Amino acid sequence: MKRLSRKWETVPVVLLMLMVMFLMAPANGISAEKYPSGNITFVNPNAAGGGNDLLMRALIPGMEKSLGVNLIPENKPAGRGAIAADDITNAKVPGSKVYINSQTLLLMPYGGIKVAVDMFQPVAQVVEDTGVFLVNGSAPFKTVNDFITAAKTKKFKIAHNGVGALWHLAAVMFAKAAGIDFQYIAYPGGGTPMLTALAAREVDAAIVNPAESQGLRQGGKIRALAVMSDSRIPPLPDVPTCLEAGMKVTYPVWRGVFTTKGASEAVLSTLDKAVKEGMAGEQFQTLVKTTGLVARFRDHAAFTKFFEEQKQVTADVMKEIGPIKK
Repeated sequence: MKRLSRKWETVPVVLLMLMVMFLMAPANGISAEKYPSGNITFVNPNAAGGGNDLLMRALIPGMEKSLGVNLIPENKPAGRGAIAADDITNAKVPGSKVYINSQTLLLMPYGGIKVAVDMFQPVAQVVEDTGVFLVNGSAPFKTVNDFITAAKTKKFKIAHNGVGALWHLAAVMFAKAAGIDFQYIAYPGGGTPMLTALAAREVDAAIVNPAESQGLRQGGKIRALAVMSDSRIPPLPDVPTCLEAGMKVTYPVWRGVFTTKGASEAVLSTLDKAVKEGMAGEQFQTLVKTTGLVARFRDHAAFTKFFEEQKQVTADVMKEIGPIKK
């Protein structure tokens, strides 16, 4: 038998080496050693000044220090948050974009917004907060029960951030517990346009978190009548809970950072470490102390487990309250 030329003898070796290189390459296209290889886009589905926006901008300095690259903030409230969601689910490279949201992400499909929730990969939870029931600063109501009494004879307008979104569900749950009905007025940009409308008396009430409402509350433009937490909160120690007012309702809110499904374990570990360092940063700590937000860190493994549990919790709540009125 003729011996193969040296040129052909090397072919199997070369093919074997190529196969090994292929198998060792990360499935998502990001090399752990090279991540991050460039700037990262930080997407927020709400307008500037809202709860998610405040958190995003407070996290960025510490995250940039940890990652060694710039995080570019992008506010994308258009399409009731659908544009921002699509930006993440359609990202070609997991980890190249990150996203901040609350359980609004899970509520969006119930509000008729097409979003591929299963294409979001949880990175880290950052805070827990709650809703504050607010009226205009010149409104005649001194207590939440004053408001409820008046609402039994008049259908008041309440602002929310989109059908099926976070503050819409809070308003629906409040109304159910109070035995009243609202006219729901949507402001898809989130807390900032909602509160602007309340201060201008376009609506009679709104529910947002303590951080979002702080400026207008301190300026006397709006007033807090109740909080939807289990107990009174540090930034509003004189404001009673809904429970104290005889309403059987609470509304805990969680917020966290996500990226696109398919990110490697190495990328997720790098990102959740960066989020943790962002939370330790001066800007984040100042935000927490001045607004009463409760910092709550869950790494990507714990947050992923929690997120899956919250899917079922959300489904159960939506089943209980029934169809949401627009």
